[in-house]
Amino acid sequence: VAITGDGINDILALKKADIGIAMGVRGSDIARDVSDMILLNDNFVNIVKGVEEGRVVYDNSKKATKFLLASNIIEILVIAYSILLKLPLPLLPLQILWINLVTDTPPALALTKEQGEDVMTKPRKEKSLLDGMFWFVLAAGIVSSISILLIFHYGLAYLTIEKTRTMVMFAVIGFETFFVFTCRSKKPLRELGFFSNKYILYAILSIITINLILIFTPLAPIFSLARLSWFEWLLVLLASVPGLVVFEASKLVREKLRKK
Repeated sequence: VAITGDGINDILALKKADIGIAMGVRGSDIARDVSDMILLNDNFVNIVKGVEEGRVVYDNSKKATKFLLASNIIEILVIAYSILLKLPLPLLPLQILWINLVTDTPPALALTKEQGEDVMTKPRKEKSLLDGMFWFVLAAGIVSSISILLIFHYGLAYLTIEKTRTMVMFAVIGFETFFVFTCRSKKPLRELGFFSNKYILYAILSIITINLILIFTPLAPIFSLARLSWFEWLLVLLASVPGLVVFEASKLVREKLRKK
């Protein structure tokens, strides 16, 4: 329940309501102090705009959280797999730190710039930011882990451990780079528009630039990285795209079923 007020006689109601809204021009100082929202120009239309903006922020925060959880569960599953089977670690601690701090952050921040979709069509009934997210995150983790573990076992069979870890690391980074597109919306990407959020493209460009500097400079030995051949980069690319392909395909199937 939201209530608007401007005087001392409204204080108790403003405090008791779920959202107290005080008038910014005509409202008393004490009414503004106890309220959750202040209408600076006393225009009631701004209440609707404020609600809409708040829902867009919430919606985008959920998208960023979904992306970050899905990205991190990949590392958890892959590391757990190697420990349980007593295999060499597919990623070293410094490599995991690089992925989490350098390559996770730009796409997650870019998701906060989405315009929001259908935020005013119905009230939000979720009790937590994590509601309805579990199966999506788990599915993303499983799909990506399968493709990355295939790379891992290929490397263990035919390559050095340094090359294997390099391929695994960049496969994880590549997965995140593609996967951010499917986290943008429940709608298919073709309907949403590939270039509709320019900040996503800026984030991807920054990730590519930073990682090129990492792999082709003296920083590489510090992170225990090795140079890869064109064929090995192709394998990394193939291991990076399943998340985008699988989830976009599921969106298209769901859209067709909904229309029927």
